[in-house]
Amino acid sequence: RLARVRSEMGKQEPKNSRFTQQQLPAWRPTLTPAAVSGMLFAVAVVFIPLGAVCLGASNSVDEVRVRYDDDPACFQGFFPTAAEADRRRSDAGAGTTCVLTLTPRRTLKAPVYVYYEMTDVLQNHRRFVKSRSDDQLAGRQHGDFATACEPKAYVVNDTDGTKRAVNPCGLMAWSTFNDTYAFEVDGVNVPVNATGLAWRSDVREKFADYEPANVNDDAATRGGRAIGPSVSRDERFIVWMRTAALPKFRKLWGRIERDVPAGSTVRVKVRNAWNAYAFGGSKSLVLSTTSFLGGKNAFLGAAYLAVGLLCAAFSAVFLYFHFKPPRRVGDMSELSWQKVSGVSARVNSPSYD
Repeated sequence: RLARVRSEMGKQEPKNSRFTQQQLPAWRPTLTPAAVSGMLFAVAVVFIPLGAVCLGASNSVDEVRVRYDDDPACFQGFFPTAAEADRRRSDAGAGTTCVLTLTPRRTLKAPVYVYYEMTDVLQNHRRFVKSRSDDQLAGRQHGDFATACEPKAYVVNDTDGTKRAVNPCGLMAWSTFNDTYAFEVDGVNVPVNATGLAWRSDVREKFADYEPANVNDDAATRGGRAIGPSVSRDERFIVWMRTAALPKFRKLWGRIERDVPAGSTVRVKVRNAWNAYAFGGSKSLVLSTTSFLGGKNAFLGAAYLAVGLLCAAFSAVFLYFHFKPPRRVGDMSELSWQKVSGVSARVNSPSYD
């Protein structure tokens, strides 16, 4: 019986090879203070210049930003009556028109990108994100649009109660940003290019070239406007439909294809229609140039610099321990269990009484 058990156990044993017995040659580095100091110094040498380059690129971006929702000229009249002001909802939804004046300190080199910046707008809210139909947007006529787009899948005729399908449907499309901007630079009208704003993959693959139907025409509803001439050719709508991850975000509205000289007077006629007052949000207009890294964002450069400086500091610390106090590598007497304190020595010493 013992022989049979040994035979069965022998069948389960792996082959006696260097691979199965984990005897392959391997590099087993000894992390001495000198080696660690060298590695940290190498990281610092790479990260510190990289951080300086990223910060320099961010600082080279010229930007002009102005908040306009709280400007008296833009806010006054948004809620015509006291009852509407109390509800933070305009029944007519006409909005207001105001003029902003900007003066850039440095020349904004073309192309100058026009952004709208919003705060406290939760585009990543689960109900908001789920209320859309990607199949419908892409022109694929299958799937349950009504379920995907609730509560904005249909509009109901108040007269006869008939339902008409909304296309594109859902809360995201229903609340499309509808503020507009018109620019003058030193009294000269400046056109704003509305093409090339969205990702090319979105335009080609996610949004089909079809005419919208029954989109938000309720003037009192926050956001919403006519979409067109077709879904795929309205790039401002496509930019809006790309969900923002944070409650504060910027979205590209247009592009000015000429320089804006330093000290020039930029007058912006704003149609303030998107109701951010209902939830305490804010709206701002941003004019910005770009660098090879994109827009103005100092975080990447600051992160590289911080990591690089920390690595340089720790490299110096490990270098100190390498030279002072010196310690022989692999000295077994330095192990804690090899050291015996004075008290332990007296307690554990043999007694000859």
